[in-house]
Amino acid sequence: MPYAVQVEFRTASSFLVAYSVNLSRGGLFIETEVDIPTGSMMTIDFAVPGAGTTSINGVVAWRRGIEDAGPPGLGIEFGEVAPALGVTIDRLVVQFHGVQILLLSGDRQDRTTLARNIKSIISTAEITQAADANVAGSVLSSEIDVAIVDVDFDVDGGLATIRAAKEQDPPVPTIAITSNAAYREKAVIAGTDELLPNPPPFADLQIVLLRALGKPMLVKLANGS
Repeated sequence: MPYAVQVEFRTASSFLVAYSVNLSRGGLFIETEVDIPTGSMMTIDFAVPGAGTTSINGVVAWRRGIEDAGPPGLGIEFGEVAPALGVTIDRLVVQFHGVQILLLSGDRQDRTTLARNIKSIISTAEITQAADANVAGSVLSSEIDVAIVDVDFDVDGGLATIRAAKEQDPPVPTIAITSNAAYREKAVIAGTDELLPNPPPFADLQIVLLRALGKPMLVKLANGS
């Protein structure tokens, strides 16, 4: 009896990032505490804004339990990804206008460095830079694919921006940048999805940015019939 999993993406951009990083390599990690044995057959239904739903068959190649390091979940291996998603990818790429990123940092040099590094990671990124929380709040909307917030410069304004991002419909993924342990804890409470030290190493920024952008909005797993 195969398992069925619904994976819902927040925007077409988030799906394209996930495809580039994960799906095109033939696999996907699903964060879940559901215990499904390796070797189990699985059907994945991808719900993508502007492209409807596409199904792919896969198998549970490996699993990570709650007792292991890292988040628990399942490593799903796909067979032929390109034929199943080819039409969807082609249609979305034609309509693609770039990933929308909001960057909040009160330090001009830090903003410039971060923006340059982000462009090195995602050349198509459209970066809206804000020097204070009021400006960030005025441009923050559900159209933003991810918000990167320097909490160290203005902790209250940074936390307010994170909370405002999570209040969007659907919520905007956020990355908090801080080297202060107390601020990190406050950022987590405010709802940030990811944390980075300040200044963030390029390699860490790349990993966290792609993870935040490509993470599905909803993963719903249930037994198939």
